[in-house]
Amino acid sequence: MKAPSRKTSSCARARLRRVVAIAGGCAALCGGLLAGPLAAVAQAAAPVMSTYEIVARGESAIGTNYTWGGESWVPNQAGAGPDCSGLVLKSWEVPQTLLYQEEDGVNADIIPRYTTYHFYYLLGPWSEVSDRSQLRKGDILVRYSGGSGHVVLYDQGDGWNNPIIYEAPYTGAQVRRVSRYLDSSYRARRRDNLGDDSILLDNPTAKSTGGSDVSGNWARSTSNAGYYGQNYQVQAATSATAWARWTPRLPATGYYNVYLRWTSGWNRASNARVHINTTNGQLVRYVDQRSSGGAWVKLGRFYFGEGYSTGSGSISIFATGANGFVVADAVLFRPYPLTARQRQPPRMTRGPARGPADPPRGPRTASGAPYGASSFSSTAHTSPRLAGAQKS
Repeated sequence: MKAPSRKTSSCARARLRRVVAIAGGCAALCGGLLAGPLAAVAQAAAPVMSTYEIVARGESAIGTNYTWGGESWVPNQAGAGPDCSGLVLKSWEVPQTLLYQEEDGVNADIIPRYTTYHFYYLLGPWSEVSDRSQLRKGDILVRYSGGSGHVVLYDQGDGWNNPIIYEAPYTGAQVRRVSRYLDSSYRARRRDNLGDDSILLDNPTAKSTGGSDVSGNWARSTSNAGYYGQNYQVQAATSATAWARWTPRLPATGYYNVYLRWTSGWNRASNARVHINTTNGQLVRYVDQRSSGGAWVKLGRFYFGEGYSTGSGSISIFATGANGFVVADAVLFRPYPLTARQRQPPRMTRGPARGPADPPRGPRTASGAPYGASSFSSTAHTSPRLAGAQKS
């Protein structure tokens, strides 16, 4: 077998060891056979994801260190990170919904643990994109030859001419978002079960702290109905620091209607504090999670800048100071068209942003059928207030 070079193939070497274990022998690997244990790999399901959620997960790994054989990281924080296929499987949430800090064989079992070999030979819940000119946000580009491989996550740009990608490049480097040339050996792949292009982030895409799950994440639960995706996360009221934060990569500067989702119950907080971090400063809302569970509840209309920014383009919810359990389930950003009078950022004024209500239509799958909740609320059920104000 050809010895891979260090810079282009260190992730592939770790992946190969795991492929052999899954396949039950190198004969299946070297021969590219699809029979036997490898055939079962392709049967793993994939949870519904939006393309913006895939990119947000990849973005959260930027600046972490390439780690040979790794697939975990602490979002938006320097330290150990994934290798190339670890970045993709965690961003794609395959073979299952995963928290950022879950590491195969350490604090989680990721079965099957996909590799560049699997991505290249279509041995999982994804399909071939016949032409790189047809690439969409959240697709991947993968090469594999002679036991060596590399995979990157596509964001935007010309698929043949220096596309913008996310990648964990090689030992000694950091995860990065970069525009660079990829030769014709890279093949395009698209994840199955994609939703539409809504800017919708589920709870595993949030960074959470102060909880009891892996590395301080809020606890996962399916106890109360009405959640989006496969579960939600919950944290008891506390005086300590405990929050969950969603950060999308927004496609353009402008106004966005922001919606929050949770599951309700008698033991939920009636004063859960929400921070909306915008280009014009931070605003605070309070939501009553004892009601309106399973609905998309509108927080207001806010002005955000293009790109990814935890400080000026994110939504956080706090269990700190709450009077009951606080749920982090999902958040939705819906672009609002600018008019001639809306071209400048708004001033910090009291009360919710004003404007015509959204049509009562929730996010939908690529086929047009609704997914997640069927209820889509456009009115917050508490009175939004600015920072420092007390709940009414």
